[in-house]
Amino acid sequence: MKRIFFMLFFIFSFNIFSHPHVFFETALTLKTDNKKMEGVEIQLILDELNTKLNRKVLKPDKDMNVEKGNIVFLKHLYKHIRIKYNNKTYKEDDIIFEQAKLVDDSLEIYFFLPIDEKITKNSKLKIALYDTKYYYNYDYEKSSLKIDKNIKSKVNFFTNDKIKFYFNLVSPEEYEVTFE
Repeated sequence: MKRIFFMLFFIFSFNIFSHPHVFFETALTLKTDNKKMEGVEIQLILDELNTKLNRKVLKPDKDMNVEKGNIVFLKHLYKHIRIKYNNKTYKEDDIIFEQAKLVDDSLEIYFFLPIDEKITKNSKLKIALYDTKYYYNYDYEKSSLKIDKNIKSKVNFFTNDKIKFYFNLVSPEEYEVTFE
């Protein structure tokens, strides 16, 4: 009997995959001024369960602001933000932590990536957020990206099947913005 249970355990364990444990709702805003790309504002909203689990560590002040040093997983998030403008790939050191605060039982984290480049015809911006270990999951869709209506652009939102991770089962969602 033990042998049967042991064999069943191994058969089923090969078919079981883990899943993301930390979920972020994501909003992105392109900051522009007079045909100049100032940068990308990134808002990550941690799910309520993980916010509650981290509440004691976050130690919000009376205004519900959270210090950067109290977000123990923050260092991982920088690595998941992938932005490229006109073939220049921005690194995690380029990303600026702006603030974090508790709002409606969820932790909101704000980053800014300064680009400070001129927008010309056919300038391209690519944005993707993903964790190749698939521990953190970023939820966003085409409407999660906000662009000033005065800036003419075409947004292509797609699954980049050229990139595979997590047993080759998952590919990241990506924005490709072409300016006109």
